[in-house]
Amino acid sequence: MTHQIKYNAFTPKVVYLTMSADQNSISDSATTVQFDTVTGDSGHGVSISSNLITLTGGRHYWGFGCVVINRSSTSDSQYTKFYDSSNNILSVANGYFESELPADGNSDSRVIQLSVSPSSNESFYIKTNGADGDIKSDGSHFILIEMS
Repeated sequence: MTHQIKYNAFTPKVVYLTMSADQNSISDSATTVQFDTVTGDSGHGVSISSNLITLTGGRHYWGFGCVVINRSSTSDSQYTKFYDSSNNILSVANGYFESELPADGNSDSRVIQLSVSPSSNESFYIKTNGADGDIKSDGSHFILIEMS
């Protein structure tokens, strides 16, 4: 796939992260979403290893996506957040935007986003907490637009 648009001095590359299978029986604690497939324009700087997503430094990234959860309990709100490789939450101040599915919502998804320009390689996990049930591969995805 090739996208031939130029914006100022940047050439965007589009990258898609998906899951190859449903992730069953997730727990209330921070559960890593098992994105395991990367497809995109040639030369992009995104990789996945053991669910750890790495962005190549020196490039600009804008990303958005959702995690589709079929919840078995709705008593608590469910959150999808970004965590660094040491399992610390990455915040809005770092360019990472979490999502919340309020309590009493059985099955739904909310958009998570990022907007970062790491000077060196930056890695993160996408995790969900506050929900138990199943993460559905059909509909769970994360799309990155890389500008380099």
